Amino acid sequence: MRGARFQRPIRHRYSWIQGRRRLQLCIALLIVIVGIVFVQRSDWSPPESQRLADGSSVIAETIARGMAPGDAMDAGTGQGPATDSLGTLHIGSYITNVSEIDLLEDRFSIEMLVWSLWNGDQASDPSDSLMVLNGIYDNDIQRFVKVRSTSQGGSTWALHRVRTAVVNRWNLKNYPFDDQLLHVEIGLDDPLDNVQLEVAEPDPIVVSPGLHLPGWLLKESSAYPTSLSLMSNLGTQTRPGQDIHRQPTISFDIEIERRSLLYLAPDFLGYILAIGLCCLSLVISRSRDDLILAAVVSAAGNYVFIASKLPVSAMAGFIGNLQIIIFFGILYVIAIDELLNEHLIHWTSRSATLLRISLLPSYLGLTLLGVALIIPPASS
Repeated sequence: MRGARFQRPIRHRYSWIQGRRRLQLCIALLIVIVGIVFVQRSDWSPPESQRLADGSSVIAETIARGMAPGDAMDAGTGQGPATDSLGTLHIGSYITNVSEIDLLEDRFSIEMLVWSLWNGDQASDPSDSLMVLNGIYDNDIQRFVKVRSTSQGGSTWALHRVRTAVVNRWNLKNYPFDDQLLHVEIGLDDPLDNVQLEVAEPDPIVVSPGLHLPGWLLKESSAYPTSLSLMSNLGTQTRPGQDIHRQPTISFDIEIERRSLLYLAPDFLGYILAIGLCCLSLVISRSRDDLILAAVVSAAGNYVFIASKLPVSAMAGFIGNLQIIIFFGILYVIAIDELLNEHLIHWTSRSATLLRISLLPSYLGLTLLGVALIIPPASS
């Protein structure tokens, strides 16, 4: 009797300490979730002025997509080009290789054959001045080498071999269920040159049948005339109100689709493990606290791993929503643990049995439903 009298307050105090620790863990998890939600609501898309990568000192922005440069009208004055074009340069490409798709550094490498057809004076053929405007210029990274040139029916035909790294802003909101666009923009190195650029017909862009991208599926490719809007007169004398100059360019696009199933297991193994540990904690009662702690560490480690290989903009889409679902699931398991340890003894035997049976299916059902709702629809 004397031993039982002293054991009761000690057991009550131990239970109170355990309840306080669970409360502290819940508060910490809620703070983490609120932070993730705040990040989710933030706009991580880069400013419009940063979406252009032209590698030169001129700050430009791609406009008039799908419109011939000669037809583009000045947005401020409604006037066309200041001078007449000296001729038209038709450009086509043959893509031979794409490699080094770097999501963190926003770049990829491409090798292709670019051919041109100039209908003006052969002595003034501007094809030697062609360059990749959104390429990277660092010593010998970009090569634009003329292979050969000849006359064809009064026009000058030239062939160039191009190898360069290209800056490309990725849209990773739906990673790993995303489609990407490989964009290459070709123009003349002189931004004030008034040579008109057009796509070659009938096949302005052809992708080599042997081109294979590991982890990606090649889809449609397209070529179209565009222009770069130079928001300055670059120190030249222009007519009043005509400070915007448009540099003609040709854009080549290749659409690629990620093979999502190849990325699910290696990139989301920590989340899968966290769900499995939560399921075990609902089945094994003796080590439930340790299993819950392991699930928290596994989910947090997976988030840190993905953040190290992807830009921060990717955390605002599918990955951020998945992290919220995982942590809410862990909070659900913690609440169930508190319910089983402290309140289930006051329930009737039948109610307690029904609750124990429904715990695991309810957790799995809610988690899988949440994941299904955030998976983006398949692109057509």
